[in-house]
Amino acid sequence: MNLRVEKITPAIPGFSQLKAESMYLGFNMLRRLDDNWRNGTNRFDLPGEKLLGLFSDNELIGVGGLNQDPFMANCRAGRVRHLYLAQRYRGMKLGTLLLQQIIKDAEIHFALINSHAPSTAFSFYERAGFHCLVDQEISTHRLQLVVVIE
Repeated sequence: MNLRVEKITPAIPGFSQLKAESMYLGFNMLRRLDDNWRNGTNRFDLPGEKLLGLFSDNELIGVGGLNQDPFMANCRAGRVRHLYLAQRYRGMKLGTLLLQQIIKDAEIHFALINSHAPSTAFSFYERAGFHCLVDQEISTHRLQLVVVIE
C-alpha cells in the first residue's frame, strides 16, 4: 500500500464515491463539506486552514480538514472538520495518520484544536491526545497545543 497525503478540493476524483459511502453509513460530514465548498462558505483558505486527502496508491480513502474555529473567535482556536476514512481502511491506524497530518504544524496558527465528534469516534480522538469536553454542545474534544499564559 503506497500512502500519501496532499491538499485537495471536493472536485478531486474519488471524492463523490467517498461522500456516497459516508452518507450510506449515516454520516453527513462529506455532504456538508461539499455543500459548503460549492456555496463558498468554507474553502479552507484562511490562515492555518487546510483540506487534506489520504490516498492509497491513487485511490482517495480519507478526507479531513482544519479550520479556524468559528465558535471561538479571537482565541487562536482551530477545529478538525469533516474527518472521514473509507470503511474498509479502518482499524489500520490510517485515520491516525490523516489526523496527524491535519494537525501538523497547527501550533503556528492555533493554541488549541477542537472537534465535534460522533460518539463512535470519541476513543479515536482520546487516543490521539484530545481530551473530552464535558457539557459542551459545540465541541466534544480539545487538543491543547500551546500553553497560554495570561
